[in-house]
Amino acid sequence: MSNKGPAADYVIVGGGSAGCVLANRLSENPDIRVVLLEAGPGSDGFMNRMPAGGMKSLGDPEKDWCFMTEPDPSLGGRPAFWSAGRMLGGGSAVNGMIYIRGDRSDYDQWARELGCTGWSWDDVLPLFRKSERYTGEPSQSHSAMGTLGVSPPRQRHALTCVFVEACKQYGLREVEDYCAGDVDGVFEMLCTQEGGKRSSAARAFLDAAMKRPNLDVVTGATVDRVEIEDGRVTAVAYRKDGEAAAIRVRREAIISAGALNSPAVLMRSGLGPGGHLAALGIEVVRDMPEVGRNLQEHASFHSIFQVDTRTYNQMMKPLVLAREMARYMLFNRGLMTIIPVEAMAYVRSRPDLAFPDIKLSFGLMAHDMATRKPHAVPACVVYANVAKPESRGEIRLRSADPTDKVVIDHRLLGSDADIAALVRGAKQVREIFAMPAMARHVVRQLAPDPLPKHDGEWEQAIRASAGIGYHPVATCRMGGDAGSVVDPRLRVRGIDGLRVADASIMPVMPAANTNAPAIMVGEKAAQMVLEDARVPA
Repeated sequence: MSNKGPAADYVIVGGGSAGCVLANRLSENPDIRVVLLEAGPGSDGFMNRMPAGGMKSLGDPEKDWCFMTEPDPSLGGRPAFWSAGRMLGGGSAVNGMIYIRGDRSDYDQWARELGCTGWSWDDVLPLFRKSERYTGEPSQSHSAMGTLGVSPPRQRHALTCVFVEACKQYGLREVEDYCAGDVDGVFEMLCTQEGGKRSSAARAFLDAAMKRPNLDVVTGATVDRVEIEDGRVTAVAYRKDGEAAAIRVRREAIISAGALNSPAVLMRSGLGPGGHLAALGIEVVRDMPEVGRNLQEHASFHSIFQVDTRTYNQMMKPLVLAREMARYMLFNRGLMTIIPVEAMAYVRSRPDLAFPDIKLSFGLMAHDMATRKPHAVPACVVYANVAKPESRGEIRLRSADPTDKVVIDHRLLGSDADIAALVRGAKQVREIFAMPAMARHVVRQLAPDPLPKHDGEWEQAIRASAGIGYHPVATCRMGGDAGSVVDPRLRVRGIDGLRVADASIMPVMPAANTNAPAIMVGEKAAQMVLEDARVPA
């Protein structure tokens, strides 16, 4: 790599939830030059700010990676469509805006059992708080001093309180503050909105930062690889408008391209399973068998119930939508601000479990899973996930070409324990809906259809219809062992000047949606980068 050409102290690959945080924090010091490379476009339009507008981006190849998995034997050979945000803000620009951190035990497990020193709950809680501009009731677990809008939703359906009451009748406790490291029970959700507008990572962390002269944000930049000489990163090579380009790295390159793309960047750089890279003609810089492996994702199984109260899916009609759009433009309220999950409940599929193994997400926008169209009748939906799945998969390269999408080879329900837990969890959903509070509103169960009669039929129904939770993690696993991809300071093992910072470093899936944890990873990474460089924050 020539010493001529553009250079930066820090080059960040990927402008998603973690990458936006890194770009903001590292460029706070005017003496540090930062470049952020994002494959997709910006996300500053009206539809990106309107909470419901993110749905318009799903399936749009300009703004969605539109991944397709390999046929999955654990799903009867079905391939699955995996959306992933391809714009500034990444998943936070298209997701359901659910704000949840996970349980204290998630992070304590990372620190105490998996060698991830510095990642316990007590270590990461201040970082969750650092990001937040919280507009709910004052709480010790929240902060109003950050830039990420976190708030109760502006519109909450009356049946949400009914669902919470039914869970309490079932024996669950109502959790007063689920952001304080305790998710064992039922609670109503907070969301990443502020003033009725989506608070994506781009809006929260980049809008103001992009005015700094020491931060360059390059969109439409597909990163090929990092260039490594004598064990140290020297440059990041990318393509923009069909032309090859590179930026010299004075201090570090930080890969924040997400759990599906970060391992691909490492592999194209010669860091990954040696045999796989050699077969594709990629020079092996360091044989790292775990790059791309350990993929974890929330398998999601839906139960749908017809109810006696009007729900959001009935409002998906032209005249209603026109009225609601006008309401939103005037007041930032109404249907355009709803979130897909208004309450969650964590249940034990077996009474002997110390911690709940099933996560239930309750929403009022029910779709016919065959047609993908909103149900014509009033209906609510519960998505059941195994909170911390045992099933695993891997990411591989299709070729050395950075424009080729990765191979996603997953077994979403490859673990017998996962499928057994989901069967029990799906039956528990029926039991919750039979509680007095909810039963008085239930007309009939719409899905699964036909209703399974025994465990074998439940398993068949789950394998035939389960989808993803949009929470892939762990493909660049962090750990205290030499086999891990990154160490607890997120440094790629054996390579100087290279880190990974996004959901791919999470060693085990937190029992939660992953946007807030990914933002926390960005905060933690920025803190460590500045500490290691001895640069004042």
